[in-house]
Amino acid sequence: MGTGSFAYQLFFLLHLLAVIVGFGSSFVWPVLAAKARQQEPPVAYAMSNAGFQAAKVLTTPFIWAAGAFGVVLIVLSDEAWKFSDTWISIAFLLFFAAALFSLFVHVPNLRAMLALQEKLVSGQVTPGPGGPPAEVAELQARGKRAGMYTGILHLLFLLLMIDMIWKPGT
Repeated sequence: MGTGSFAYQLFFLLHLLAVIVGFGSSFVWPVLAAKARQQEPPVAYAMSNAGFQAAKVLTTPFIWAAGAFGVVLIVLSDEAWKFSDTWISIAFLLFFAAALFSLFVHVPNLRAMLALQEKLVSGQVTPGPGGPPAEVAELQARGKRAGMYTGILHLLFLLLMIDMIWKPGT
């Protein structure tokens, strides 16, 4: 096959398209979250829920596809690239670190935020001692963590891009 073959070029195109859609869409969600925070609770919840559901279609599957297409590229490269290459090992490390961080830290926090927003919308909240419901403070704290987690994931994406472009160890 080799890197000049039609199959390799096709999967390279698919890899790049998946990167653009999957990682590119991940930069939209924080902007929508900021807009949602400026809305009344029912609208904020609707916007957050719509963004969360859209990410299941636009972000997550395309990021996994980008990784899968990358593996196919290694196989099709006719040993131009090897799984033992330093830059490929780094890419695997960064990709799976980001995936696991997202799966076990970021997404559960986002789900908890949606649940809190739903409680606020439904009125099933814990009265605060002379102030807003306790859920409001928790939602704000979780929102700050979501921003930090998103920043960490975007940094890992940047490191992946640097690794893919400069290919350390080659």
